[in-house]
Amino acid sequence: MSPAAPRRRLAGATVAAVLALIASIAWPSAEPAASDRRPNVIVVLTDDQSWDTLGAIRWLREEIARPGSGWTSVPLAFATTPLCCPARATLLSGRYPRHTGVLRNTDAARLDESRTLATWLQGAGYRTALVGKYLNGYPFGRLPYVPAGWDRFVAKRNESDATVYRDFDVVDQGSPLHVTDAYATDWLAYRAVTFVRTTPPDQPFFLLFAPSAPHEPWVPADRHVGAARDVAIGEPPNVAGALRGAPPWVRALPLTSAAQRAEWIDQRRRQRETLLAVSDALRAIVLALDDRLADTAVLVLSDHGYSFGEHRWAGKRCPYEACVRIPFAFHAPSGTFLRPSVPISTVDVAPTILSLARVPQPETTEGVAFAAPLEAADRLAPPPEAVFLEWAGDRTIPTWEAVRTRDLKLIRYADGTEELYDLGGRVGPADPYETDNRLRDAAYRQALVELRSLLGRHPGRR
Repeated sequence: MSPAAPRRRLAGATVAAVLALIASIAWPSAEPAASDRRPNVIVVLTDDQSWDTLGAIRWLREEIARPGSGWTSVPLAFATTPLCCPARATLLSGRYPRHTGVLRNTDAARLDESRTLATWLQGAGYRTALVGKYLNGYPFGRLPYVPAGWDRFVAKRNESDATVYRDFDVVDQGSPLHVTDAYATDWLAYRAVTFVRTTPPDQPFFLLFAPSAPHEPWVPADRHVGAARDVAIGEPPNVAGALRGAPPWVRALPLTSAAQRAEWIDQRRRQRETLLAVSDALRAIVLALDDRLADTAVLVLSDHGYSFGEHRWAGKRCPYEACVRIPFAFHAPSGTFLRPSVPISTVDVAPTILSLARVPQPETTEGVAFAAPLEAADRLAPPPEAVFLEWAGDRTIPTWEAVRTRDLKLIRYADGTEELYDLGGRVGPADPYETDNRLRDAAYRQALVELRSLLGRHPGRR
C-alpha cells in the first residue's frame, strides 16, 4: 500500500484489520544511523481525557505493566490551564498562557508560531510533523497555511461536535480536504505511521500526534461500541455529596438529578471506548518504529482533564482535579535520566523535549525539564516545589490561579476567595476529591502561609 492509497471505510473492520491498515505499510525500516543518535520524539496528545483513564489505553497499560518495557506512568501531571487552546499553546511554547496571550479558545492567533517546539527542533535538524488537532480556530480566518517549523502538517479542523469523529475537514500541507468515509482516529493514525516510516533513518524526528479522542460526544469506533459495557464505573463523592466551604460559583450551580448523574456515568463509559482506537493508533505508531524504539522518547498525555459532574460541574476550566489533572505516560529512550515522581505540568513538556534532543532551551520558556540525557542530568534545574495553574475567567467560572504540591492545593479567585485542600493527607485526613475546604482549619495555618508564599512566586507573574 502506498501513501496515496484511497481512503477506506473502517466501520466494520476488526482490530487486526485496522492495525494492518495502519501499520503494515510497505516502507522498509532500517537501523538508525550512527551519524545522529539524538532521540526521536513522539507526543501523543489526547483531547479532554480524564486523568484516571490512562488504563483505558489498553496497549499502553500492558506496556507499563511489562517489566523492562521502558514505559512508566507519571502520577502527578497537570494542565497549566484546563482549556484546549491555552493548554496546547503552552505545550508548544513552554510558556504560561498569560505570556503566550492565548487565554481562551478564541485567542489562538496570538501564539507566536515562530517560537515553538516545531521551529526549535526543525532548526536543530529534526524532521517535524503535526498530525491531528492543532489550535482551535485554525487557520484563524486566513487561507489554509503550514505554520513555521512543520515539515509535515495534517491539521484536523473541529467545527462542531458532529465532525469530531466522522465527516470532518482537514488541511493537508495547506490544502483543504473533506473526509467522509473514515473514523478520524484511524485516518490520522495512518498518516502518523506514514511519517514515521518515511523519515530517513539518519534523521531524528518529532511527531505530534493529536487525535480528537476522547472529546465529546465520545463516539467510539464501530469495533469498540459496547467494549466498556461491563466496566464498573463509580460515582465520585464530589458529584452528589456535601462540599464544605465551596466557593460562590459552585454553590450557585443547580443540584443534579439522578438522570443527569446516570448520563455522566454513561459518558465516562463511552470515553473509555473512544480511547480504544487511540490504543490501536499508539500501538501502530510504536510498531512502525521497529528497533528504533530504544532511541525514541514517547510522551502520552492529555491537553487537560474533564469533569463529569464533580463539584456539580460538567466540562473543563474548573480548578479541581477533574479538570486540571491529566494522564501522563513516558517512554524513556536509552541513556535517559528521569526524575522521580514530582509534580509536572504542560509548561514543562517543551523544556523536557528540548533537553532530550540536546537543544538549548530558549530564554522565553518557563517550564522545567523533568528528564535529560544521562550526561546532562547534573545540569537539570532543581524541580519546583509545586506546579502553578491558572484560568482567565468567564461568566460562569471566575478568574482563578492555583498552586499544587504533592499533597496540597491552594486556589485563589480574583475577588480574594480561597480554597485549601489536603489531597494527600499531609496534615489531616486525605481529601482526594476536594470536598472539604480547610482554609479556616487552625491545623492548616502554617501550610496556608507556605502555599500563599508559593502562589506569590507564580512564574507566570514575571
